[in-house]
Amino acid sequence: MKVITLTGKDGGKMAGTADIEIRVPHFGYADRIQEIHIKVIHILIQLIEKEMVK
Repeated sequence: MKVITLTGKDGGKMAGTADIEIRVPHFGYADRIQEIHIKVIHILIQLIEKEMVK
């Protein structure tokens, strides 16, 4: 099992702690970072579902 973290800005305390880090390097409002995280989560779910069908 791989651990994936979704981070923003500079990654904070989570930077480098997971197998895979998906970082949104945005230093503005947190809601913009969260919008990208939501899109990433939906893409990951689609990829997982596609693999499960095989």
